[in-house]
Amino acid sequence: MQPPKSRFDHSKPAAKPKAKPRVQVPKAKSTRGLKKNLKSNRLNLSTRRAQRKEARRFTKESQVKKIFLRSLLAALVALVLLVLATMFTPIMAINKITVTGTKKVSEKQVQVALKKYIGTPLPMINTASVASDLAKFKLIESISLVSKPPYELQVRIVERTPISVVVTNGKGFLYDPSGVRVGVATGAEKLPTIIITGDPMSSKNFKQAIDVLLSLPSSLLDRVAYIQARTRDNVTMQLRGNAVQTIIWGDSTQSALKSRVLKVLLFKTPARIPATFDVSSPLTPSVIR
Repeated sequence: MQPPKSRFDHSKPAAKPKAKPRVQVPKAKSTRGLKKNLKSNRLNLSTRRAQRKEARRFTKESQVKKIFLRSLLAALVALVLLVLATMFTPIMAINKITVTGTKKVSEKQVQVALKKYIGTPLPMINTASVASDLAKFKLIESISLVSKPPYELQVRIVERTPISVVVTNGKGFLYDPSGVRVGVATGAEKLPTIIITGDPMSSKNFKQAIDVLLSLPSSLLDRVAYIQARTRDNVTMQLRGNAVQTIIWGDSTQSALKSRVLKVLLFKTPARIPATFDVSSPLTPSVIR
């Protein structure tokens, strides 16, 4: 028989079992975030590649530019050295001068005047200096230089051409349009005689007559025997031939129209009939017989 249980049980209560520690499992990242990171990495990689490519291109262009500048500088230096060599060394020094176009001017005298250029490099000679040396030859109208490297210089001369005859002290002389005396008239020249007083070089009447002569066609110029410019607005001419045919030209304006009108009037009027042709007003010309 078991003893009755005591009212007061002094035995220790049974211990409660300890709770197991909770383990936290990391949550898996979302698929959307992974895709975003992959895209960002790809963009960064593409940007880095583009930057490297641009850097290589810039470096290449810089090298090409340097090579170009060096080549240009070398070419300029070579050009300067070549110019200096031709100017200060006898590489292109002249040893022969030829003169062409001389008929009235003495070629030997021209050669003497140009003798000082022998031994001078071709690039050092200019037209102005040669023209200055030949200015004493009044019959030379203009010159031009032709270089024939390495040692020859050709001087081409254009002589003055007479266009009229001026009688001074009973003697006829040939003059060019500038009023320079070209020679003595023989009487065989078919050139018009300008009737003036004084020096043709400074005569206003001479210049007015020359303006009219230069406007005439060559076929008509050969027929003019005399021309006189009393005033600027009063220029008259007389044609060659037995019959006295006079032209009242007026001033030097409308020269082309006057020439055409006069040509028609002369065609309709035989050379044996004396007449006066007034073309001072070419739109209303007249013929007085």
